[in-house]
Amino acid sequence: MTLDRDDLKRWYREAMLRRLDELRGLRHDLRAGRADACDAARAVGQALRGSGATFGYPDLSAAAGQVEAAPDSEVLRRTEGLIERVRHLASGQEPGDRVGAEWLLLAVGGAGEEAEGFQNLGAAWATVSERHTLGQDELAHRVADLFGLRAADLAKPNRAALRLVPEALVRFENVLPLSEDSETITVATADPTSLDMEMQIARLTGRSPRFVVAPPDALRAAVAVALDGARHSSVSRSRPEARPTSDRRDGTDRVLVVDDEPTARLFTRSVLEKGGYQVEEAGDGWEALELLRATDAVALVVADLNMPRLDGLELIWEMRAMDLWAYVPVIVVTGETDEILETKLIEEGADDYIRKPLDPRLFLARVTATIRRVGG
Repeated sequence: MTLDRDDLKRWYREAMLRRLDELRGLRHDLRAGRADACDAARAVGQALRGSGATFGYPDLSAAAGQVEAAPDSEVLRRTEGLIERVRHLASGQEPGDRVGAEWLLLAVGGAGEEAEGFQNLGAAWATVSERHTLGQDELAHRVADLFGLRAADLAKPNRAALRLVPEALVRFENVLPLSEDSETITVATADPTSLDMEMQIARLTGRSPRFVVAPPDALRAAVAVALDGARHSSVSRSRPEARPTSDRRDGTDRVLVVDDEPTARLFTRSVLEKGGYQVEEAGDGWEALELLRATDAVALVVADLNMPRLDGLELIWEMRAMDLWAYVPVIVVTGETDEILETKLIEEGADDYIRKPLDPRLFLARVTATIRRVGG
C-alpha cells in the first residue's frame, strides 16, 4: 500500500518522536561523560542526518551531522541543540519558534519538558532564574558547567574578533565575539546549543567557534556598547579644533604613519623617505587625529590595523566623519589574511590594505598609486 503525503508526514513525525525519546534518554549518561552514550548519540545523529536528507529537511541533516562528528566533549551540547531541532520538527513548528530552553532547566535540575511554555529565550532565562532563586550570572555559570564551558567575561571584547562576524548576525543572534586566533573564535552567547549559529559563525569566519555563556540581557547591553560605542565613545573626549583649510599647505608629498610599534614606524618611515615622501608619525589612532588637526595637510594616512586606544578601523570611522579629513586616503597595514576582514576594511572606508611583512617596492607602488588615484 502506498502512503499518501499526509500519511508520510505523520509517519515521519512519529519516527522523529522516537528519535527524540532516544536522545532525551541519553542525557544522564552524556552528562556523566560516558563514552558509550557519546557513541549512541552520534549513531542517532547519523540516522537523523540520513533521514533528514531523505525527507527533505536539510537543516535537520546539517544539525544531526554536527552531532555525528562531535568529539566526546561536545556531544552533550550539540545533542541538546539537536533535541530542540527534532522536538519542533516533530510538532510541526517552524524553526523560528524554537526557544532553546530545555537545557536551561537541565542546568538547574528541572524537567526539560517544562520548556514548552516559554515564548523566547530571554523569558526562559528570567523564569528559570526566578523559579530557582538564582541570579542570572549564577545561572550562566550553571549552564556553562553543564556543557563544560566557561562563563563569559564581557568586559573587554577584542576588536579583531568583532570585525570577523557581520554586525547583523551579532545583533540578530545576540552574540558577542570576544577573541580569536588563526583557528578559533570565542563567542559569548545565551544559547550555546544553537547549532545554526555555530555553523554560520564557522562559515563566515573560517574559524571554529568556542562558546562561552552569558545572560541575554547582559549580552544585549555588551553588544550595544561594542558595536555602537566603538564608533562614538572615542570622540566623546574633548578634542582640539581643526585648523582652517586655508592654513594648510598642499601636502601632496606628506604621509602620516600610524603604528604603536616604534620599529614598524621606523621601517615604514625609511621606505617612504627613500621614495621621496615627507613623513609624520603617530603611536595610535587617537594621536593621529590630534596630529591631523594640528599639522599641515597630508596626502595619505598609512595605519596599522591593531592598535590600543583607537585602532586603524576606528581611525577611518573618525576621519570619514570629519569634513576636513573625510577624503584623505587611508591604507591599512594588517597581519591578517582573512578575506572577510579585508572586505570589511574596504566597506568601512579604507582605500587599500597591504599585508605584513611589508615588501618595500610593492608598498611604495601602492602608496603612489593611491595618492595618484585619489588626487585625480
